[in-house]
Amino acid sequence: MTTVNWGIIAPGNIANKFATALNGTDGAILHSVASRDPERAAAFAKTHGFKHVASDYTALLADPEVDAIYIASPHRFHAEQSIQCLNAGKAVLCEKPMTVNVADAKRVLQAAKDNKQFYMEAVWTRFMPVYQAIRSWIDQGLIGEVETVQASFGFAKEFDASHRLYDPELAGGALLDLGIYPITLAQVALQDAPIDIKASASLGQTGVDERTGMVLQYPSGAIATLNATVRANTSYDAWIFGSKGSIHIPRFWFAESATVYSPSNIEFDNPQVHEFPHRINGYEGEIEEVHRCLAAGQLESPLLPWQESLTVMSIMDDVRRQIGLKYPFESGV
Repeated sequence: MTTVNWGIIAPGNIANKFATALNGTDGAILHSVASRDPERAAAFAKTHGFKHVASDYTALLADPEVDAIYIASPHRFHAEQSIQCLNAGKAVLCEKPMTVNVADAKRVLQAAKDNKQFYMEAVWTRFMPVYQAIRSWIDQGLIGEVETVQASFGFAKEFDASHRLYDPELAGGALLDLGIYPITLAQVALQDAPIDIKASASLGQTGVDERTGMVLQYPSGAIATLNATVRANTSYDAWIFGSKGSIHIPRFWFAESATVYSPSNIEFDNPQVHEFPHRINGYEGEIEEVHRCLAAGQLESPLLPWQESLTVMSIMDDVRRQIGLKYPFESGV
């Protein structure tokens, strides 16, 4: 079996979950971790069993034994860190969103092409078995033509101007952090770029979006109604309604099941419940996909191609333009 020596940049909360999944994934070697805070890196390495603690990011990139790097830093740093890793000859799995805007996303992908290195955005839901099943059911015509997608994702986070969700210097806000999940579901269901986007948002006292609503229209005529908020706990349920049936995904951002109603009627009877429990914690899917792609010599994943990441980034750029959200560190965007 081919093994992959993993390095991690920014050992925070998400990286803890990722490392837990690494520990349970065949072929994954927990090699090295780097942080701006050496004590945090050392504690993280001890908790998860990493072999090494890099003195800094530069040392991690210079380590010839590192094959792939998982980037878990705040959104603002994704582009530059991804490019640095790719230029150093490392495969990259970067936490979503891949960057803050399309211009930066294109720079990252150009670096991947120039260096002939693998790059993938870590949108963990895209690699969950439920999402693969949903696409298969739609392709089979189980629910007919997709007509409407409805999804809302939010949680109540107490206001703290210094927290990454509320800090504009870290590209905070509901859209980039949470809104990417309902947008991703719509893209899985409809497999096309929207032709029209309408967006509205409430900007908080720090200037980031605290509540964002979106209506996306697709070439087929289908409509996706999507919401994200950091001010309320939502149901996390999502629906895909088709001309002949529908799919209900409870907790769609952590999806372990889906219910198909086909054929459906107004009573929504004859439910077909499909269970897809996570083998570890849900992060194993993206790790396994990186391993598969590296073993196959692929530079991008067919499950989440670069173009799909660009399409989602373009949607979020359009939404931000409409709601008047530009981060202070952005220039020429």
